[in-house]
Amino acid sequence: MHHQPHPTPSKDSPVMRITADATPSLSAAIRGLEAGPALDNMVAQVVFGLARPEKAKGISTSWDGSRKIVERLTALGCYVQMQVHANQCFCEVLRVLEGAAVAKQLAVVDGATLPEAVARAAAMACLEMQPQG
Repeated sequence: MHHQPHPTPSKDSPVMRITADATPSLSAAIRGLEAGPALDNMVAQVVFGLARPEKAKGISTSWDGSRKIVERLTALGCYVQMQVHANQCFCEVLRVLEGAAVAKQLAVVDGATLPEAVARAAAMACLEMQPQG
């Protein structure tokens, strides 16, 4: 694992960059999902733990869905940074490590729309937070 300091905009504390080494193929699959039913189902199961993913229909395509996802991530102790450009959006999810002044980067994802980027980043971040083993 490679650790590189990365200052956050809100604080001057370093961030430990750790890649998704444990699940590279799953990370690649999530990055390949476009906003829509497949990504909605992934977010429903991984981020919200829903047994019936149809309850999350449209979560990767709407601003309301993004709001729900960000609320869930912050409830899990994460903070979310977003960038919106004319033709591309980015979402980064980090989690402050207990007792430390550093945060672990869980995901950095781009998307054609902000809801798509937020949904992808949330799925990857929640997979990273799951116990390995």
